[in-house]
Amino acid sequence: MNKIETDDTGAVFMNIPCQLRKSGKRVMLIGAESSFEEFKNESLARSIMKACQWTRLLESGKFNTVLELANAVKIDRSAVARTLSLVNLAPDIVTAIFNGTAPDTLTFAKLVTGIPDDWQEQRKQFGME
Repeated sequence: MNKIETDDTGAVFMNIPCQLRKSGKRVMLIGAESSFEEFKNESLARSIMKACQWTRLLESGKFNTVLELANAVKIDRSAVARTLSLVNLAPDIVTAIFNGTAPDTLTFAKLVTGIPDDWQEQRKQFGME
């Protein structure tokens, strides 16, 4: 069961059950509510997990800037910044991505063109109404 909480600062925390499955040399991320075959967008789910991890590293002070983080993970600063924007997704959109129920049209490329601040607007823009 997905759990969504907020703290005193208004930060939203999500606990989304998932599991890793090995298929040959490849490791796949599987949402707990989806079957092995139904998980559609593993790369987007991985990008969301990276965004959350990188946000924690920045907030903790381990890295002071996106550039420092980008240098540490050996990825272009603009790619890190695009990935970090995924932390602004509405919780139900993130859940749908992990559960494999998000529309096929919801891709990393579409998301990083601009994520509205308003969650309802996100749902409209990304076909999640």
